[in-house]
Amino acid sequence: MGGSGLGSLLPSRPASLPGPRDPRDLPSRLLSIPNCGREAVRSSCLGTSICPSDVRKSKPTRFGTGDCPGPRSSSPPRHKPFPAKFPRPHFRPLPHPNSCPDRQTGAEPMSRLQASVTDSTRRLLGFLERTQLKDGSWSVPYTGPNFLLPLYVITAYLTQRPIPDAERAKFVAGLLRPQRKDGSIGLHEESERGAVFTSSISYVALRLLGEKPDRSELRHLRDWIHASGTPIQAAAWGKFILAILNLYDWSGVTPVPPELYLLPTWVPVQPINISGYVRIVYLPMAYLYGRRWQAPLDPLLQEIRAELFPQGFDRINWPRHRADLAPTDHIVPESLPVRLAMPIVRIIEKFIPSFLREKALRLTYEHICYEDEHSDYIRQAPVNACYNTLAHFVEGQADRVERSWRQLPRYLWHHSDHTACQGFTSSKVWDTAFTLQGMTHLGPELAPRDGIENGCRYLLENQVIDELPDPRRYHRLPRKGGWPFSERRNGWSIADCTAESLLALVGAEPFLPTPAPRPAIEAGVRFILSYQNRDGGWGSCDRVVGPLWIEIFNASHVFADIMVDHSFAECTGSVLSALALIRKTHPEMHRDGVDQAVRNGVRYLTNTQKPDGSWEAVWGICFNYGTSFALPGLRAAGLPIDDPRLVRGRKFLLEHQLADGGWGEHPDSCIERRPIPARKGLIEPTALAVIALLATGPKDDPSVTRGLEFLMRHQQPDGDFPPQPIPGLFYRTTLIRYDHYKRAFPLKAFAAFLQP
Repeated sequence: MGGSGLGSLLPSRPASLPGPRDPRDLPSRLLSIPNCGREAVRSSCLGTSICPSDVRKSKPTRFGTGDCPGPRSSSPPRHKPFPAKFPRPHFRPLPHPNSCPDRQTGAEPMSRLQASVTDSTRRLLGFLERTQLKDGSWSVPYTGPNFLLPLYVITAYLTQRPIPDAERAKFVAGLLRPQRKDGSIGLHEESERGAVFTSSISYVALRLLGEKPDRSELRHLRDWIHASGTPIQAAAWGKFILAILNLYDWSGVTPVPPELYLLPTWVPVQPINISGYVRIVYLPMAYLYGRRWQAPLDPLLQEIRAELFPQGFDRINWPRHRADLAPTDHIVPESLPVRLAMPIVRIIEKFIPSFLREKALRLTYEHICYEDEHSDYIRQAPVNACYNTLAHFVEGQADRVERSWRQLPRYLWHHSDHTACQGFTSSKVWDTAFTLQGMTHLGPELAPRDGIENGCRYLLENQVIDELPDPRRYHRLPRKGGWPFSERRNGWSIADCTAESLLALVGAEPFLPTPAPRPAIEAGVRFILSYQNRDGGWGSCDRVVGPLWIEIFNASHVFADIMVDHSFAECTGSVLSALALIRKTHPEMHRDGVDQAVRNGVRYLTNTQKPDGSWEAVWGICFNYGTSFALPGLRAAGLPIDDPRLVRGRKFLLEHQLADGGWGEHPDSCIERRPIPARKGLIEPTALAVIALLATGPKDDPSVTRGLEFLMRHQQPDGDFPPQPIPGLFYRTTLIRYDHYKRAFPLKAFAAFLQP
């Protein structure tokens, strides 16, 4: 929404790109956690923000003794792949295991394999039972991007809410944790290079927390910023944040005009036509930019100015440097239309009447208040949460600032030694839905009925049951009946979160004393049907509204495919699986609409399948992830096993199985838009591939056997799996943690294999 993983899963960092100590560099024996006490495992797996009272009391179960606890474009590329701007370790494609003479494992007799998988399933279920929270959910840190915590600290400083002294050291540790050996801080925890954007705002946050400029880490960080050209070389978001702090001049910032909200809705760049994730951030940025608000220049900010700009702040020609970018911050090239438009926009701004600017500001602030009031001030995500809080502060709305600060700490995750900021307040709905699916696919002798019942209760309690008033006026789609990514109060229903929740609830009916209420299921189906795009696919929180070509106005520099919420293969696969299950269990429910939606979804996946048989994903890495969701969706939709689309998809997965029996893909696949294998298998992609292969072929396939053996080989004595490299991302460039995948996906794989 740090980067830990198995030893040597990915190639070592090139010498020219030094970085922080990474768990991948540790001996593999240190990554296996032996049986241990409740607090140790809970701390390592859940983080210390979960207090002991939140974890269900450990007790003996049939799965263990209880003494060891426990947030996408798949459409064909419409532009060339982004150039590889940095050295990357060379990946040598490994031979297909079926042709490898020195295969590490062979196929066990099915009975022995089934017994082994059953034992692994019991141990994993024991771990999951011990870590299920009282509310029925599972909770892990949803962290990864390195720009979230600095923005939180900066917002606290600007709104005069200083970080408490007792917490300051852990904030400092969280900011310094991703620092690389060259002094820089990258876009996300596992970045192989620094970025001026994140390095600059992290430096500022550290100084605002009281760290001295002569501290070695800050000196090293500052030296890297200077060597990279100072913050005038930062990406657009970095310059914007510094301008609010009075550490940058507004004339050097990419324009964010609030007047776009006054345009007719048929104009492509009117915010109603932009992806919800981007629109909701543009909204408060446009307000703050339109106000040209800056913090009063206090002595500390004056010191930071001098530290960041040794050439002298007042001597800089700010407009001249608006488009300046260090290579590290120029991940997504600015289009020619953007480069031509920015000077024109600046000229036009000089002639905008003050009454028109004020009208635009009133309208944007009205939208901000609407979003806050209908999300209980939690908002969608931390970036707009911080910016909305600043907007209320600028407006002098003390009560709204106070309500904001009651909720902002929900984005923090307090580890034992550092604090991190999450991409949402949690990933609890998402993770709980996947976990329940694995549990409900097991037979009655294995399925943990109490855990299933409690998890279903959590999902039902977090379905969005109220509708927004006049949603179109405020650029929103109807939300009633859907499920969010984190919790109901977030207020943003998401298509694939709804699909996965429906799969969990409907699949759980045989294990529940009372099935999920029919109105809840029907509302979820109705929500999904309303979010299908014209191309037949599904996105996340929006339909495709604007034309796809408005992507040329992406001026973020560090995020790709942000302007339109495209249809995605992984989302479409999830929805097809859910609708197919509904068609089977509730055949009378919206039958005509479901049938038509399934046909259109199959058409979308057919049109977006790559020549090599794969599908490209945006919310996971990358071709493995997309293919592993698309194949089960197509199979559930009714395609026979010998359908050429399924055959080609299976062939892709089989060809990309690694020599150790696992699957793995490097994050650069997302930018280069071609499969780049990891050197060794990873837990999450291996489990997903096994699930897809079992959905589309026989369970005695040798590749399935080797994938299961890979998973069981890496399972720890307590039932959990070792830390993994970050498996998720957004906008193709920024990795974000889904730490529960390493439990939920293997459980689903084991359950799929054990099904008769």
